[in-house]
Amino acid sequence: NGQEKNKTEAKKTSLVVLPVIFYTPETRWAAGAGGLYAFRLGKSEITTRPSSLLFDFIYTQNKQFVIEFMPELYLKEEKYFLTSYLSSQKFPEKFYGIGNNTPESVAEDYTPRTVSIEFSFQKKIWPKEKIYAGLQYKFQDFKILKFEKEDGMLARGEISGTKGGKISGAGFILKLDSRDNIFYPTRGDYFELSTNFYGQALASDYSFVRVDVDLRKYIPLFSSHVLALQAFMQSASGSSPFYMLSKLGGQSTMRGYYSGRYRDKILVAFQVEYRLPIWRRIGMVCFAGWGDVADKFNHFKLEDFKYSLGWGLRYKIVRKEGTNLRLDFGYGQGCSGIYFTAGEAF
Repeated sequence: NGQEKNKTEAKKTSLVVLPVIFYTPETRWAAGAGGLYAFRLGKSEITTRPSSLLFDFIYTQNKQFVIEFMPELYLKEEKYFLTSYLSSQKFPEKFYGIGNNTPESVAEDYTPRTVSIEFSFQKKIWPKEKIYAGLQYKFQDFKILKFEKEDGMLARGEISGTKGGKISGAGFILKLDSRDNIFYPTRGDYFELSTNFYGQALASDYSFVRVDVDLRKYIPLFSSHVLALQAFMQSASGSSPFYMLSKLGGQSTMRGYYSGRYRDKILVAFQVEYRLPIWRRIGMVCFAGWGDVADKFNHFKLEDFKYSLGWGLRYKIVRKEGTNLRLDFGYGQGCSGIYFTAGEAF
């Protein structure tokens, strides 16, 4: 009996920790570690979704750092879902202005210090369809430590948010999640509506409303191929600081563009990804995206939409849970990006 119990417990947990090392002109040499701990709480069955803790720590030669903890907990046989995000970082970024047609020549580097705290509580309100509803809270303390261009838009204080400050907001989440696997879905749907209200009543220095709509569908093809589809919309109304505006680009949305290469009040993006196994733990993906930003919905023009194309490799680091390490090569209009991280883009 003891052996069976240990065997069952072993199946309930998995831990992967990987070293990280890279070089960029902004950071020089950087090193650290990241990991994923997947587990099931209490007497949860092996068939239930695992809780997880994603974490990373990176320190650079220029004394910059990133520390992140992202716990996600499923409780009472998935009846309750708790998430949180804790981070502290000082890392260089680029600002290209606001709008969907900003030139590369206006780019300016700056180094912000950011402390973020987020958490949400969700309850399953329709067990058969796995529909969750809940509340969330987000807090961020932001300060720019260094401007590379003393005569740039940020240094001159022309943009809302350049003086930093605190944002504090609460809102609600409504979610349908019928995916067969949270780390590597092969079938099912994921629909989420998230709204947060920031204002003085919650001790926020800025008053605005943030809305996110994330619609995904996963279609199995052949024996183990997957077609993943996503439609994503994000909006920030009111007096939003520039760092909370909707941003095009990054490791998840419109890969190939620098995160924030284009930013404005509203982002609309569509993505498709074809996923297939190659050999043993190795897989491959091909992806494409189409999206843009604007200050109003009626200002979107189809001819202005940007494209994103790319391919990537996958290595399954946790077979039981389906967790992948990914290396993606994305290409946009006159730009490109390389992304090395854990988990799928969407």
